[in-house]
Amino acid sequence: MLKYEKYNNFFNKLVYIFILLSPVIDALTAISRKYIDLPFSIGTIIRGLFLVFTFIWLSKKINRKKMLAIFLIYILLATMYYFGLYKNNIVDEINNIFYIFYLPFLMLFFSSYNNEKINDKLILKIYLIYLNLIIIPYIFGVGFDLSDSYVNKEGYFGLFSGGNEISAVLVILGVVALNYVNKSNNYLIKILTYAELFVCIFLIGTKTLFIGTIITLIYFLIKYIKHSRIFEVKKNRKIMIIVPIIFIISTIVIIPKTSMYKNIKTTLDYYKIKSVSDIVKVENIDNIIFSKRLEKLGKVNKNYTGSNAQGIIYGIGSNGIQKTGVIEIDVFDIFYSIGIFGSFVYILMLLFTIKFHKIDGIYKFGAILLIIISLITGHVLLKPMVSIYLALLYILCKNSVSMEKKKILLVSNMYPSSKYKYYGSFVKNTEDILRNNGYIVDKVVMTKQTEKIAKLFSYIYLHIYTILKGIFNNYDYLYVHFISHSSTGAIFVKKTSTDTKLVLNAHGNDIISDYDDNKNIKRSKKYIKKADKIVCPSNYFKELIIKNYDVDESKVFVYPSGGVDTSKFKKIDKKDALKEFNLSDKYNYIGFASRFEKDKGYDVFLKAIKELLDKKELKENDRFLVIGTGSEEEKFNELVDKLDISNYLEVRNMVSQDELVYMYNSLDIFVFPTYRKSESLGLVGLEAMACETILIASNNYGPTDYVIDNKNAKFFKPKDAKDLANKIIETRKMNNEEKNKMKKKARETAIKYDSKNTKKIIIDVFKE
Repeated sequence: MLKYEKYNNFFNKLVYIFILLSPVIDALTAISRKYIDLPFSIGTIIRGLFLVFTFIWLSKKINRKKMLAIFLIYILLATMYYFGLYKNNIVDEINNIFYIFYLPFLMLFFSSYNNEKINDKLILKIYLIYLNLIIIPYIFGVGFDLSDSYVNKEGYFGLFSGGNEISAVLVILGVVALNYVNKSNNYLIKILTYAELFVCIFLIGTKTLFIGTIITLIYFLIKYIKHSRIFEVKKNRKIMIIVPIIFIISTIVIIPKTSMYKNIKTTLDYYKIKSVSDIVKVENIDNIIFSKRLEKLGKVNKNYTGSNAQGIIYGIGSNGIQKTGVIEIDVFDIFYSIGIFGSFVYILMLLFTIKFHKIDGIYKFGAILLIIISLITGHVLLKPMVSIYLALLYILCKNSVSMEKKKILLVSNMYPSSKYKYYGSFVKNTEDILRNNGYIVDKVVMTKQTEKIAKLFSYIYLHIYTILKGIFNNYDYLYVHFISHSSTGAIFVKKTSTDTKLVLNAHGNDIISDYDDNKNIKRSKKYIKKADKIVCPSNYFKELIIKNYDVDESKVFVYPSGGVDTSKFKKIDKKDALKEFNLSDKYNYIGFASRFEKDKGYDVFLKAIKELLDKKELKENDRFLVIGTGSEEEKFNELVDKLDISNYLEVRNMVSQDELVYMYNSLDIFVFPTYRKSESLGLVGLEAMACETILIASNNYGPTDYVIDNKNAKFFKPKDAKDLANKIIETRKMNNEEKNKMKKKARETAIKYDSKNTKKIIIDVFKE
């Protein structure tokens, strides 16, 4: 099963990369054809290999095996026939069959296959790659020009050699990409996409691209009017009248300057067309509309009907068509090339796909539009460069994202990794809650970095990738954790979007400074002004935000950082916990878990141990467990040596949440000695309480939200090691009844903060 999953993941990545890089493959194919003499183009080789992979995949599908068998029988018989007929040019014939059957074969594949990454967003990326592989080379004065083939005509194709092919590609991709862009909240991507499209229409200068784009835009306009109540508002009526007028006037002004107009004028002058009545003559319809394709059709038809019975059955092949000239109307080029037998197999494959797999909406429109284009121009259904996107409509229709589900982009500079399993675990917990409650959640996150250079590049990646994802994806919400450091990219997306809302989640020194450095505060004040909603972990933080940041109370939501999973953090047998955490059962442990950072209280904890030692309150079987690491680890070790308490200490690095459960249950007392102003809540305290481990916490900041002194836990005076030592002594002297009562209350408190009981808060944040 694992082997199959690995193969499937590899295949999915292969398909995704192949589709994403299709524009590059097409560009390399065009360049190699011009400068390198190869029997097969780069595109043919790569697409041929892809066809082999898809054939293997389809061969494992029982309901596809018969169709594949029929296809293979045809290939075998046709190859034998063409080998006898065109022995010296059999490579050309095999190549021709490959081109012809590429469309029905990929339709068969993409109608059966699914990969969620192949969606409208991917098509937009591919569309922009094509556009930029035309615009950027133009800027640098390189690429393919129509005048290279036709001296009296104009048109620039960038790194692509065929005007018909690139025009058809941009039309079919434009249907999907522009539909996606029109729905986007981000007006930057709208401006960019349409601006680049109109530049390419101007440069390429083909009727296909111009007319195809106009038809697409008209379709969008009709669809918009049909599904909106736009004419019910007078202001909207004016807009709907003014916009088309501006568009028509702009078109009239711009068209005469385009290559398309100049090429049409050249054609009209060449055929001496002086009036509309001249155009409607049969010969001129063929000359102007079909570029003499109807004349070629007659010649090829004569060649086909004059062939023998085998020629009628198998077709005259690409060599037979080349003798009279390619028609460049794909339907006829296909039929005459592969004959009755080949056409039967071709249609059978199409019908098999169409019968069992429907496409609708914008995808159906795109398919119809491309088929119509293929009837008046060539190199559409016959060119894998184009036909692949017609086949892709099947999988795109399946993966069309529902607009009913809210889409959230989660951005955070804190996220768990294999090395730092507990770092930012509350972010991961919140992400899981949102996903499990019907939200679509994408993320751009950083894991813990200890090196400055690595941290710098991680932040650059965080902000740039946030901008890119925010622009290309139609998010309803941007959800940012740790305001001062993670918001830059999200703010840019917010400024360039219309309906995207910004939710900021405060955690600690992003909104309150522990020291004299106010850089975080200044940044956060600027970002909070742009926020639609603010999430914070405690009432203590809520009051700070309202007071110090001049925020309306209705915009601030108290949510305890993902809450506590009390189904995981619960009481278990102490002996089992000691064994799982690899601790000796001959000791009684008092524990502390935190980062070794300034004001986190590790110094108070160590000094309290010294106090207990000096008061002779420690026994031979007493040990103190410290879980932590951080920037002040050296200071921690120096203080341990200075106090001479190492014999009573066991120190471990940060551990995973699963391991923490055993740690809490191994302890008699858990100490939370923080005196950091930015301590927003302190989930470790609640986790200990959920495991019914007695908590002794510093009486300040975050813990004041949930600790009730001498009821569910104990407070000690902040920074006071002597008072902490006294509270430890006091706790140890409590009788079992008193301890059990406190543990029960602690568990009840933790349940109030359970992720199941608090999830409604965060879910409501993302409701309108």
